[in-house]
Amino acid sequence: MTDAPLATQAPPGGDGLLDDGRSAAEALAAHLAAEAGSFLRELPSVDLHTLRRVGAALHTFDALLDPGWSQDLREELSRLGGLLGQERAYARRLARLLGSLDSLTCTDAAVAAADAGGPVRTAGPVPQPRQAEGLLARHPGAPKARALLDRQLTLGRSRAHTTALQELGSARFHALADRMTLLVTDLPLRPGAAPAPAAALLACAGAEAEALVTAVDALPLERAAVAYSGDMLHDPGDDQRWQQVRVLVLRTQYALEVCAPLAGGRAAAPAAALAELARTLARHRDAAEAAEAAALAALTPRITPATAYVLGVVHADQRLEVEAARHTFSSTWPDLDRSGWLTDAWLKNR
Repeated sequence: MTDAPLATQAPPGGDGLLDDGRSAAEALAAHLAAEAGSFLRELPSVDLHTLRRVGAALHTFDALLDPGWSQDLREELSRLGGLLGQERAYARRLARLLGSLDSLTCTDAAVAAADAGGPVRTAGPVPQPRQAEGLLARHPGAPKARALLDRQLTLGRSRAHTTALQELGSARFHALADRMTLLVTDLPLRPGAAPAPAAALLACAGAEAEALVTAVDALPLERAAVAYSGDMLHDPGDDQRWQQVRVLVLRTQYALEVCAPLAGGRAAAPAAALAELARTLARHRDAAEAAEAAALAALTPRITPATAYVLGVVHADQRLEVEAARHTFSSTWPDLDRSGWLTDAWLKNR
């Protein structure tokens, strides 16, 4: 390892690429075989991360694969991942919303003072500073709001669990497992793709990165750069665009993982930066989904105005979390973009 900046370091080889003699198809097949093997070993459990990695590789490197087979398998993996992910999504929303309520209704002066950055007294009478209590402390609607959220989301999680169990025992799932076995033994390729040089993987990864940059350029990053403006309190209209950026961040990260044997150590830093962006956007997704769940709960017939008010405050709290995640992304993305790590030229070290 030299002391040169990472973006200019080159692994051994005349063109900056590591060459182990494999073609692009052989390198991709090895990666997919490893992921499919992991999927099969975990059965009957399913690792959603493995599903995403396989689906992302099939999408990014589609130019090398039999198109009909690849698209059909991608759609099956996406359907299964969405179905199995529902139970975890309900659990995330419930934990996030109850955590928000706990914070907003906190009346423990020691905890509240610590949260506010003040001193925590361990002896003698504990003061009860009003400014350190939660916004909804002692609010009469809070217990009913908590019970309503708990009941609705627990019911949703139970139904999703039942659906997941039915899916895992279905003939359709077993057929998918058989198709994953094919990834371990015989990857279906496009005609003429077999002799493509390994560098073709980098071109596919570069195209994925370019799609990510284009999607981010369409985001309102100027608005997101202003912290706590309240801009996102009542405007979920942009959530889907941000979610699509998260998908592209993950695809680009996974593409770099596929290319790591070829790009050498140069791929590690951008992959780590993309993983951090993905975590930020996962918080964005979780907060947006939790806010939506609180808003839906507030539409429950015959709830009291006090309960509806509490749910409205929780909704606003989660929309502020959405805004905070967007601000974090807007502060982090420019460094990654300026680094040149996501360009086809850098990937090939030209």
